[in-house]
Parts: sequence; structure tokens; C-alpha cells
Amino acid sequence: MSLGQWLNSLSGVDHGILFAIFLVGIYFSYATLEFLIEFYDNKKKHSKFRVHFRVTPAALIFFGFIYSLIIHQILKAMFNFIP
Repeated sequence: MSLGQWLNSLSGVDHGILFAIFLVGIYFSYATLEFLIEFYDNKKKHSKFRVHFRVTPAALIFFGFIYSLIIHQILKAMFNFIP
């Protein structure tokens, strides 16, 4: 079964569960990136010559997807109703 066929076979509740997992992954991604930026700033002692980083959408979605996969695998092992 291809990814498209699998997505079409899911119910509305399944789509909601997967979307909620993705949102949690995005939140964890944002928190991780903010922590890394703050860690870098503290290591450089907030020097005015340090590189100023920001959270970009590409990094946010990439890490959010990785976190979502991990969360999905954990929840799938714990609960039967996870698609």
C-alpha cells in the first residue's frame, strides 16, 4: 500500500490524531531550537559579535517531522488506536 492509499484509508479521527502528533512535534522542535539558540548565546556570553540565529520554518518543520515520527512510534507501541 502506498502512502497516498494509506492516507485515504484513514478516518477523520485518525487524521486528527496524526495532526495532533505533528503539532506536538512542532512544539518540541521549537523548544529544542530555542534552547540551542539560548545555549549558544550563553556560551558566547551574549557578545555583540556573535552570530544571531533564529528559528526558520525549514528547521522547524524538519525537526518537527523527526519528533513526530518518534512520538508516533512510542504511542503506537503503547496504544492500539494510533493509526
